[in-house]
Amino acid sequence: MTDRNGRRRRRAAAVAAVLLAAIGIAAAAVGATLQESPPQPPAAAAASVAAPSSTASAARPAPVTPVPAAPVPAPVAIDVPAIDVHHALMRLGRNPDGTLQVPPLDQVDVPGWDTLSPAPGAPGPAVIVGHVDSAEQGEGVFFDLGALRPGDTVDVTRADGTMAVFDITEVRQFAKAEFPTLRVYGNTEAPELRLITCGGAFDARSRNYEDNIVVFASLVDTRPG
Repeated sequence: MTDRNGRRRRRAAAVAAVLLAAIGIAAAAVGATLQESPPQPPAAAAASVAAPSSTASAARPAPVTPVPAAPVPAPVAIDVPAIDVHHALMRLGRNPDGTLQVPPLDQVDVPGWDTLSPAPGAPGPAVIVGHVDSAEQGEGVFFDLGALRPGDTVDVTRADGTMAVFDITEVRQFAKAEFPTLRVYGNTEAPELRLITCGGAFDARSRNYEDNIVVFASLVDTRPG
């Protein structure tokens, strides 16, 4: 676990903790007009990696009986070197209303894996969420998420000791009212990763951040434990 205590600053105004929010993610936040703004991705920062072109084979291969893929172990820790995040992961499920659970307010330095999303390294978008900040504890584990850039890496250690290595392809900021649910959570053929937190301006009236920061990443390597 990274000691982030030196980086957390107490706010002068009384504020309460801010949670993640998006379509499909529970939103809850309490704050004041002096809420500090976390880093945001620049407007032109988003970049995507084009899929390599393929050519059809002239000869049709013989049918092969598919072999079921071995289950991918659950993630236990995440490392994002560019923003000094090195932390164990908690497991998150669903609230009674169907929204995604978020880490407790007294653990804003702990990110969590959505257990109903694929394990990192399995086909589809694995989802890891974290708080942006807290009035009681200062900066959350994903306070600097908006400072990431395409080409930065995310390493996810799994229960068997193996590591799934992801390259960041996009860092986007979305208004919560226009959150692209399908793009973020929709199925993908290849293993991908989503890191999500709050961002944008802080609305003192609604006591909530107005936007979400979403990091998109693609699997590039799997290393043995």
